[in-house]
Amino acid sequence: MKRTTLLLLVSVVLAVALVAIRYWPANPEPEVPVVAAGHSGPVPIGPGGAYLRGAHWFGDAWAVNFWNTRLLEQAAEDFATLRADGFNTVILVIPWPGFSPAPDDGSLDPDRVRRLIALLDLAEAAELNVVLRLGYAWDSTVAMSGRWLMELWLSEDARRGWLEHIERLWEVVKDRDHVRFAFLSWEDLWAIEGLGNGTAEERLAKASRSGYQAWLAEYSTLEAVSARYGRRFVSFDDVPVPRRMEPAFGLFFDFIDDAWINRFFKPAQAVFPRMSMEIRIDSDPVWNSPGDLAYWHSHELAWDLPGAEWTTVYWAPAMGGQNQGETLTPEQAVDRLAYLMNRLRSVTGDRPIFIDQFLVEDFTPGFEMNGRLERDAVPEFLERAQPVLESLTGGYALWTWQDYAHNAVASPDFSTLRGNWEGAKVDDDDASGYPFLAGERLQRGFGIHEFHAPGGPETATLCLTGTVDGDTAPDVLVVSNEPQQRIELDVTGAGEACVDLDVQPLTTVALEAMSDVDLLDVSFSGFIQPTGIYTIDGEPKPVAAAWKALNLDLPVARPEPFELFTDGWMGKTLTHELRAPGDGAFTVNFITRRPPDWPFEPRIGVRINGSEISTVACSDDTQHSVEVPAAARNEGKQAVALTVDRTHRPPGDERRLGCMVEALELDRAD
Repeated sequence: MKRTTLLLLVSVVLAVALVAIRYWPANPEPEVPVVAAGHSGPVPIGPGGAYLRGAHWFGDAWAVNFWNTRLLEQAAEDFATLRADGFNTVILVIPWPGFSPAPDDGSLDPDRVRRLIALLDLAEAAELNVVLRLGYAWDSTVAMSGRWLMELWLSEDARRGWLEHIERLWEVVKDRDHVRFAFLSWEDLWAIEGLGNGTAEERLAKASRSGYQAWLAEYSTLEAVSARYGRRFVSFDDVPVPRRMEPAFGLFFDFIDDAWINRFFKPAQAVFPRMSMEIRIDSDPVWNSPGDLAYWHSHELAWDLPGAEWTTVYWAPAMGGQNQGETLTPEQAVDRLAYLMNRLRSVTGDRPIFIDQFLVEDFTPGFEMNGRLERDAVPEFLERAQPVLESLTGGYALWTWQDYAHNAVASPDFSTLRGNWEGAKVDDDDASGYPFLAGERLQRGFGIHEFHAPGGPETATLCLTGTVDGDTAPDVLVVSNEPQQRIELDVTGAGEACVDLDVQPLTTVALEAMSDVDLLDVSFSGFIQPTGIYTIDGEPKPVAAAWKALNLDLPVARPEPFELFTDGWMGKTLTHELRAPGDGAFTVNFITRRPPDWPFEPRIGVRINGSEISTVACSDDTQHSVEVPAAARNEGKQAVALTVDRTHRPPGDERRLGCMVEALELDRAD
């Protein structure tokens, strides 16, 4: 989940389990078919196509541990409720650790595959589309699973294992039409940014292992690199990863942008054809020195995903604001939404946008300075946002449909013992819970990072749920360290007993059974994430009605057309609806012009009714006539789209320009 916070122009983001630095300028530079409600079959995406209305689903757990719970026991009921709430899509997070045994081994855990298939079946039965987030970095049964993120950059064996993991997932889902697409996320490919904080020796070694030096040798010159660093290098082998607070780090950002597309997205798309990627829409500061801003680096070079059906992105009201604790009006928040979606469309053209994390509300501790809507202003915001979503995007999803606890316990319901408690005995009985017998001791050390909160919580709440013999004696003794705490918990009936424990960098918790107890659930939580439309107990919040109303008002996507600028230039895309000239064969005709000093010759993809029919050059003063195949024709009006492969921003012009186009029309074929 994304977060934004202060420092005037500086923001920090927590993406569920990944903490990454994000910076949002206060005054930014201007610039699938789905199952529709009441419809049992596919409806095409695009003009008049169904709008994706989705939510992430974690059962009774959260993204970091829900695959380690008995998630199938409630999925059918939850999916039916999602459908009744007007959602037509569920997003499932697929962690790379946990689904695969090691970074260099892409084989899949058979039990997780079995449960994934069962969830896909349940979603299809509920008439829900499925979108998959692949390559997720965190799974609480895998020790230090976040380290896999860095291995992905530093080890070719790990990258091959990651690709094999993705390819095998494609084999699982490829024949399921309701699995609309999958996406990677920049968040899971962001760990490399931290190399700029290493020692000189570490930065030099990692410059080689990460491929940064090889990339520089291919795309730049030693003289240019020396100029960016402000010191002379005699070999690319001498170039380290720049320090985070020096201006050469902008060059390292260029490397990251290129790698996201060419090193990760394209290879992943080759083995999983329905692939998108959550792009990084935030700009990052490049510093001359600490406190001395050089410029803002935009990641726009990694926004236009080649060959993708969808562009995936996140959004929160704080984006683009001062983030000094201000309260936003619904009008301000909608203006920011429209601005960023228009800016994204100017780079990606008419590829539909899916906001996989539509973070209208965010109340994470430590981020109180974020610009936010008042809670009672959310319904008005959603009402005002509806036409923006309908015309500029093709879908949205809640980060979470239901509130959840940041729970450091690997498997709260003991459905797996992997990564859970030392001393737990293997139980062949598939019954729920864990038979905790008198005299038995369970122990585990919890690193503060396992709570996935900036800096970690000062205290966390340990809760036990279980059944006992009904006597009045204390049943479980809890022992924690630093300082040692001994608390007797009386777990009566099927109730819950909780106690707050101090959290240390490593907090060791021991449970000692004083009588026989059937433990049904153990949680150790430092924070409840309150951004769902249902409480953690499943009760609807007042805001739920507004989200249901939004879903009713978004039956289809009605993309705003891409038109020519007044001087005849098109941007990334030009779209028109034109009536066919009678029955029979016809052609798409247009003239292109390009100034002689244009730095390259763009290629224009010609599509009609969503089908690519030709590619032509944006040559100067050239007449193009492209015949439309019978299979691509519609009756009546035809949706024509021209999209260039590259745009250019001339000096003194803030627009991204593609080609000059004149006289776009349909004509009878000769």
